[in-house]
Amino acid sequence: MKNFEKYSYLLSKNKDFQKLFYAKFITYMGDWFLTVPLLSIIYEITNSPLITSIVLVVQSAPYVILGSFGGFLADKFDRKVVISISEFLSGCAVLLIMYSVSTENVVFILLSFSLLGVVNCAYMPASDAALPNVVSRDNLPEANVLNFSTWGIAAGLGAGLGGFLSEFLSRNQLFTINFLSFMFSAFLVFLIKTNLSENILSTSENEKVKFKDGLNFVLSDKKIFYLTITKGMFGISAAGLLSLFTILSLEVYDTGDLGAGLMWSARGIGAFIGPVLFRYFFGKTDQKLLSTIGPSIMIWGMFYFLIPFSPTLYVTTILLVLGHCGGGAQWAFSSYGIQILTPDNIRGRIAGLDYSFYFLMFTISNLIIGYLATKYDVMTLFTVFPALGFSVGFFWFLRTRSFWKSIKT
Repeated sequence: MKNFEKYSYLLSKNKDFQKLFYAKFITYMGDWFLTVPLLSIIYEITNSPLITSIVLVVQSAPYVILGSFGGFLADKFDRKVVISISEFLSGCAVLLIMYSVSTENVVFILLSFSLLGVVNCAYMPASDAALPNVVSRDNLPEANVLNFSTWGIAAGLGAGLGGFLSEFLSRNQLFTINFLSFMFSAFLVFLIKTNLSENILSTSENEKVKFKDGLNFVLSDKKIFYLTITKGMFGISAAGLLSLFTILSLEVYDTGDLGAGLMWSARGIGAFIGPVLFRYFFGKTDQKLLSTIGPSIMIWGMFYFLIPFSPTLYVTTILLVLGHCGGGAQWAFSSYGIQILTPDNIRGRIAGLDYSFYFLMFTISNLIIGYLATKYDVMTLFTVFPALGFSVGFFWFLRTRSFWKSIKT
C-alpha cells in the first residue's frame, strides 16, 4: 500500500489503533485549554518571564524523575490499565489546578500543576511501547506519524481554539473541558481489545522486570543510545523558547491570549505536517527515514533564527509552522527508531528513559532561557538558541549517518 492508503487503513479499519489514536488526540486537545490560559494567568499575577517559564518547568520536572519509572510500569503491568489509570488521575489533577487558580497563590498553582505531571508520568512511555502491538510492522511508520500527529493536530486546533475561546469562555470553563477530555480518553483506552504487550506476563516473569535493564540496553547499543538522547539534544535549545510565546504575544505583538494561542497552534500544525512530508519524500527505507533526524533539527534552527527579523505576528506564525515541520519529524522518527530496534518486553523502559532525558533538558532549557529573558531582550534569545539547535542537528547528523546502514528494511 502507498503511504496515504496506509493512513486511511489505520484510521478506518484498525479499531484498536483508532481508540489509542483518538484517546491521545482528545487528551492533547484538552491540554491546550489548560496550558495557554495558565501561562497567561501566571504572567498576569507575577509579570515575570522567569516565573512564567517555571510553569513549563513544573510540568516537565516530574517526568525527569518519574519518566523512567513510568516506563518500568509500562513493562511490568498491563499497558491498557496503566494508560487508563494515568488518564483518570490526570483528570482529577485538573480539578485541583482549577481550585488553585481561584486562590491566586502562585506557589499553590505551580505545585498543583506539577501533580499533573506526576500522575501522568507513565502515559507517554506506555502509549509509545503499546503502538507496535496494535498495528502491523508494515504499517508502523505511518502509525507513528499519526500517533505523533495527535499532538500536532491537537496543538494546532487546541491552542488556537483555546486562545480564541478565552475571549468568550471563563478560564474555569476551559479547565473543565480539559478535565472531561481526560475522563473520556481513559474510557476509550479501556475499550481496547488487543493486548498492548506481546505476552501477558506471569507473576514469576513480572518479578524479573528490572529497572536497570533498560539503562544497560541503551548503553550497549550506539543506535539506541543516540535515538534515546535525540529529543533531549533538541530540547535543550528549543524547549525554553516556548514559554516566551506568551511574552511575544503580550509585549511585542500586543495580541494577548489569542496571539499566544496562534503561535502554539502554528507549532502544532508544523509538527503535524513535518512527519507526513518527511515520510512521503524521504521514508522509502528505514535507513533513509532515520537519517533525516539530524537535518530535521537543523530545519527547526534555521526558521526559528529568522523570527527576530519578522515584522508581524503572522509572519512569525509561518516561520513557526516551517520550523516545527523539522521539530515534529525528529520527534516522530526517533520514537519510531526506538520501537523497531527494541524488544517489546523492554520497550517501555527505553521509552521512559527517552522521555526522562528529554524532560531533563526541557527543564534545564526553561530555567536557563527564563532567567536570561530577565536579563536580555527576548529577540536575542531567539537568535542564540536556534543557532545552537542548528549546530546540535549538524553534529547529530555527522555522528550517526553511518549507523543506519546495518538496519534491515
